[in-house]
Amino acid sequence: MSFQRVLRGGFVLLVAGTAVIILLILSGIHDPKPIGALVGERPLFSQNVTPQTPRITWLEEAIPDGSYSVRLTAVQEAGITGRGMDVGYGLVLGSDEAHVAVAVSPLGYLSVWQKTDQKTDIILPWQPWPHVQRDMASNEIWLDVADGNQLTIRINREWLWTGEIDQPSGQIGLVAESLGETAVVNFQTLEIFEE
Repeated sequence: MSFQRVLRGGFVLLVAGTAVIILLILSGIHDPKPIGALVGERPLFSQNVTPQTPRITWLEEAIPDGSYSVRLTAVQEAGITGRGMDVGYGLVLGSDEAHVAVAVSPLGYLSVWQKTDQKTDIILPWQPWPHVQRDMASNEIWLDVADGNQLTIRINREWLWTGEIDQPSGQIGLVAESLGETAVVNFQTLEIFEE
């Protein structure tokens, strides 16, 4: 066998292997999947966000029993500047007294915290994250809660954090806050999956 034939055969194998890998990626076979089946989906609403007043709006949807996933899609619609401002919006699980919350900012930041009866623990302080969409682009916050207290967070389908939390009970809610001007956040859709 000549060296040229071996080289040609190696090149063909490399191209074929690359094509298989690309097809697997495009098929989404390795993409994360929500826990369980879709049990609820609904459009939400726009909300005015006034300066310096964090606001949690509790929805009718109760936190499912067992393991579940919750996905929220939202976007900042408007502000005086017409572009991303110092606004945070996100998803909350629990009650006024005890909850876990994940919020993003159209400036490319995010934060995760948990409030208990005694205190608020900052799991991730406000920090930049490359997968947060900026300005007037929609963001998806995806929470998986397994075995009651194992939380996995994805922002725009990209893994952010996994860890143990105090088991949330109560409702699903929305959080919004402005550290600057009045703005409008469009909470677009909520999806709930349950095992």
